[in-house]
Amino acid sequence: MNSNIKNTKETFARLFVLAVQNKINFSSFTYLLERSKFISVVESGVYSDYLNKPLIEIFFDITGNKINEDSSYGIFNDAYWCGYCFFELFLRTHKPFSYIFLKFPFEKMMEIYSIYHEMDFSSLLAYFTEQEKKFTILRLLCKNKKVSLPELSSLTGINLATLSKYNAGDEFIYKASFQNIVIISNVLDAPINLFIEELFLKE
Repeated sequence: MNSNIKNTKETFARLFVLAVQNKINFSSFTYLLERSKFISVVESGVYSDYLNKPLIEIFFDITGNKINEDSSYGIFNDAYWCGYCFFELFLRTHKPFSYIFLKFPFEKMMEIYSIYHEMDFSSLLAYFTEQEKKFTILRLLCKNKKVSLPELSSLTGINLATLSKYNAGDEFIYKASFQNIVIISNVLDAPINLFIEELFLKE
């Protein structure tokens, strides 16, 4: 994939344009995207012919939405900028897309477009770093699912003290047993790779 990063980033950015043009809910789109074969291939760091598929076919694979081949999905707009920046965050941080979308949702990226789109990317990277420290992975997952820690303890069978530790800092959940990660992932409907601290991307 290394020699095709530019083309992959372009495809990635245009997927966001298509999502907005087809009026797909922001969080629904990233939910589907982070669980897609496309993301799995990109995060593997190993080039695959799948990345050469036409954009509209990849979009269909992700969303199930069929679009016309003459759709104007090449425009450079706020959605394109969001997709481009998400991919850059992936390359710079080596974090899974599920982590990036959890800590910095698509809707949030759209909100800051008017402020950051003409700035150097380093400004956005600094802002992302600031935002990701505000809430832990577990806290955000529980917030999104409207589940309290005591409720999560009951649902998972994991004692409250352990969950409280995971909730205190991402460094603790990264060290959790694989069994606990699988249970939490299943109960909170979160991708397993969300709990990988760093992807080993080839430069």
